[in-house]
Amino acid sequence: MLEVQPKDSRGYFMLPQAPEDAGYYVYGMIGNRPNTGHLAQYAHPNLMSLIFYIEREWQAIDDRKFGIGNICVAGGGKYDKHASHKKGIEMDCRPVRKDGMIGQAARVSLNDAVYDRTATTKLIRLFVDHPMVRIVYFNDDKVQHALGSRVRSWPGHDDHFHVEIWERP
Repeated sequence: MLEVQPKDSRGYFMLPQAPEDAGYYVYGMIGNRPNTGHLAQYAHPNLMSLIFYIEREWQAIDDRKFGIGNICVAGGGKYDKHASHKKGIEMDCRPVRKDGMIGQAARVSLNDAVYDRTATTKLIRLFVDHPMVRIVYFNDDKVQHALGSRVRSWPGHDDHFHVEIWERP
């Protein structure tokens, strides 16, 4: 039987978890339970299209993968401590690391020595330059200064940036 990518009641697909030669990797967990991150990676079709576009553009300028974490649980709704991430139009991404490490353990904060500000700025620029992106939250003031008013601070966003697209049908 042909395995099909999981889809929720809204028709949103789960982000492919380990596509060969992908420019991204996935991370995260729900309720601190290992191997549950995929359960919060259901994306609105527009966000899924954006992810694949950014992935392609990123691969053209950098050979490192970027990390994608929380998007939305199947069917929407609140989970963990997220007040957002209910509609499949928001996603969390990790800053880029200098050492290229990927996976669950590859967490990096803007104050860590392995944080690559230059590469992270390039990655976030790909997002903010896209017309579907409404706002990005990330607490690095130098990235904010370089990219303008669509990148803003938000509590708890030192170790990931949050991308939100415009809500459209």
